[in-house]
This record gives sequence, C-alpha cells and structure tokens, in this order.
Amino acid sequence: MPALSLCHDLSGHTLLRGFHIDAALVRTPFSELLSRARLQFIAAHPARFSEAVITEIVGYSDDQGQSPFWDALGKHFFDLPYVEAERLCGLESRTFLAELMPQYPIYVPMLPEAAQACIGRIHPDGQEAFDILEREGFETNSYIDLFDGGPTLYARTANIRSIAHSHTGTAQPVETIDARGSYLVSNESLKDYRALITELDYTAGQPVGLSADLCAALNVTDGSPIRLIAL
Repeated sequence: MPALSLCHDLSGHTLLRGFHIDAALVRTPFSELLSRARLQFIAAHPARFSEAVITEIVGYSDDQGQSPFWDALGKHFFDLPYVEAERLCGLESRTFLAELMPQYPIYVPMLPEAAQACIGRIHPDGQEAFDILEREGFETNSYIDLFDGGPTLYARTANIRSIAHSHTGTAQPVETIDARGSYLVSNESLKDYRALITELDYTAGQPVGLSADLCAALNVTDGSPIRLIAL
C-alpha cells in the first residue's frame, strides 16, 4: 500500500533554492545562466557543500492558485489556502508548518484522485528548471514536497555536469575574440562571485581571451582564475 511519511532523510544535503526570471527571458540562455551558475559556484568552492545536492520543483496548482494536493492534505491541519501557506514558508521556513503535520503515514489511495494525480507533477512554471537540471544529471526519487506534491531532484555533487565537466583557466585581456562557441564563464571568487554567458575561443591549457568588457563584468584581470563550460 503506497503511503506518504514525513522524514528528514535529506537534511544533510545541499539544497538548491529557486530562481526568478523575467517572463520574456524564459527558455533563453539567461535561464541556463541563472540555473547553472549556482552549480559552477559549487565547483569553485566544494568544501562548502555536501556530497549530494537536491532541489524542490514547484508542484501543480491551477490558474487560481489552488493545489489539489494541499487541499486534500495540508489544508485540513492549517485551514490556510495554498498560496498563503507558501507565503508563510517563504517568510519563516517549512519546518514551521511541517512540525504541525501528522507524524503517521498517509495512505495514498485514501486521497482524492485529483490529489493523487499531483504527486510528482510539475507546475508549468517549473518545467524549464526541471529540464535544465535533468540535463545536468539530476534525477527524481521517492521524495516529494510536503505541501504541493512536487518532485525532489537529487544528484551526487561530483557527477553534476556543470561541475564534472567544467574547466579552469586564467583570464587574458585581448582586443578581439575569434568566437568559436558559447560558454558559461565565472570567476572563482567567494564574496564577489560573477558569471555570464558569452562567445569564446577556448583551447584547453591555454589562457582564455576576454575582452575588456568581459573582464570588467567578471571582475577579473590578467592571470585571474576563471571557470567555464561549453553550452
């Protein structure tokens, strides 16, 4: 009998939080920039992160902000609409509400069919984020979001594409760039981390030619370490 139970199995993992992008820029390279730049930051500072990374993809709700999963489960314990529950989680934390949820299993067949259909279902607004991370090597597992039933994605940190296949090099200011491909490029800073997408001519083992504008945008100078990966 399939059942849902509260757990803390993923507490020790690194959590990727969501990002927001202008609607006009959805499904453009800027989406790749916002999503994958986080991963290159992890690659630059591995000691600050765990051996596994997870992220929660927003679950299904209709155009009026109604979540069948929340209405069938969480709403009975808090008497709050789904949108308000999500707002409270943003202001406080999910622990605030999770501690008030029932600690015993919830048998899936006892939920309404509309709620069952939400388990692991992605909201259309979260599909692009899901697709990008799936290409990075993230996979779904048996964990879902407590409030809307959205899927949780999981990956071993060392196996994530933007980490495993990124390259390090040094910046070299140049007048012109003979562009041969699109790259996600970042500096290796901790306090002033910057990343961008641009066209480059990259050869492994050689300095990476960057225009003055690119050097300024990345806040790097001649010989500064940088990290990049082909898009």
